[in-house]
Amino acid sequence: MKSEQIQALIAEGKAVERQTGMLRQTVINLAECNGRRVTELEVQKVINFVSEYIEHAPALMTLIEDATANYDEQENVRPILDATEEYFLAAEDIIPDRFGLVGLLDDAYLTHSLMQAISDRVKSHTGKSLLPMEPHADNAFIRRLIGEPFASILDDRVEATLAGPGLQENIHKMLVILGQLNLAAGPDPIWGYAQAPGMSDTRLAALGVV
Repeated sequence: MKSEQIQALIAEGKAVERQTGMLRQTVINLAECNGRRVTELEVQKVINFVSEYIEHAPALMTLIEDATANYDEQENVRPILDATEEYFLAAEDIIPDRFGLVGLLDDAYLTHSLMQAISDRVKSHTGKSLLPMEPHADNAFIRRLIGEPFASILDDRVEATLAGPGLQENIHKMLVILGQLNLAAGPDPIWGYAQAPGMSDTRLAALGVV
């Protein structure tokens, strides 16, 4: 993957957020829509979580890329890596990247949702999770933050990617390979062995979305 380019986008997104506070206002608006008033500390905790969620997407793909390279099977998962990289590096996607962290939410959500769907398939084949941490709860929160109609458009794009010829031609082989990686046994690339900051976390409960 073009990790350096993606990391540069994330760094730029953080800089834009510091200048504009767009994500901060989005968090406050979400809380208000749920009848909550949040403190500046609570808002900052959510911003930190969102930033980590965005960083987690390319880190997870790099983890898979490195693991499959060791098995000399990288070409069989290349369609996943290419799909996520292409979307991250597209400047004019569903939410343009020029909006800072808000503009990277769709990129991260698409990546996490795609990996969630694939992990669910791996689990149905092997009985074991693919990922060190299951992203369902965190994805649900980010989906609310993105809002409609954008969230549904992204969900449709995930389904279209999974149904595309690049994955359909070798989906079984890919699931077998991913199931053999045992990534769930290792540390998470962002949160290590700590519990992922999911929906039960008080920082998200403060927004009234649990």
